[in-house]
Amino acid sequence: MKKISFICLVVGLTLIIVVAGSFAADNGHRSLLSPISKLLPDNIIPEPTRWHQPDLIPNTYFAVVVLTLFFVFVTRKLKRVPEGKGQTLLEVFVGGITDFFGGILGDHGKKYVPFVGSLFIFILFLNFLGIIPGLQPPTADLNTTLALGITAVLGVQIIAIKELGIGGYLRHLAGDPPLLGILMFPLEVIAQLSRAGSLAVRLFGNIFGEKSVVIELTALGIVTIGSFFLPIPVQIPMLFFGLFAGFLQAFVFTILTSIYIVLFIEHDEEAHEAHH
Repeated sequence: MKKISFICLVVGLTLIIVVAGSFAADNGHRSLLSPISKLLPDNIIPEPTRWHQPDLIPNTYFAVVVLTLFFVFVTRKLKRVPEGKGQTLLEVFVGGITDFFGGILGDHGKKYVPFVGSLFIFILFLNFLGIIPGLQPPTADLNTTLALGITAVLGVQIIAIKELGIGGYLRHLAGDPPLLGILMFPLEVIAQLSRAGSLAVRLFGNIFGEKSVVIELTALGIVTIGSFFLPIPVQIPMLFFGLFAGFLQAFVFTILTSIYIVLFIEHDEEAHEAHH
């Protein structure tokens, strides 16, 4: 009986999600949080219809609230020796992020794992919102990915200044030999700024493309029968692909950010070796 009840629950939730996703796609909202976006002042969402993404801010706030509540809940009773599955799974997840990105950053850069790890978790959750029919992944909007790209690159520059100092940072941008600094400095500044755009466009293009396909498949699966409609979940295979794509894009974004940090750290280590 328990198995039957569980199966009925799963089937019921699936039908609700499919109907909700079909309703959102059929009404062109792309998100069931659209009523919230209509309540927000116009100066918070400038010209929402121009971008065709009026639910961007509510979905982003939703992700922030869910992540905050989740980590508050799972960390409220931490113990030195894990006793429950929740803390064990959390430590495995956090340990995996620390080991992997710590390996990329090296011994000197491991202290910056919280920065890149936070980026990974946040972007991953934003991407996975698109897997839930009726919700919109904020990373399917260029405004969000550009903000993430600028944040990542700005964070890299702050880390570089902290590691190299202002003088060392400027010398790094000027490059070697010093005589070519006048030519190389503006080119290196442009290269640093372009990284934000590169990160943003790559993430936006992949998530927007995947979400657009899901929306179109959802709309195509709506069969009208008189005054009623029957949603056929033809988009489900694409949702499984979205899990992989969402993880991959968060992974690539964070790896590139880690590499940008390493480029500055290695320059600092090489300068110390040359000095000694």
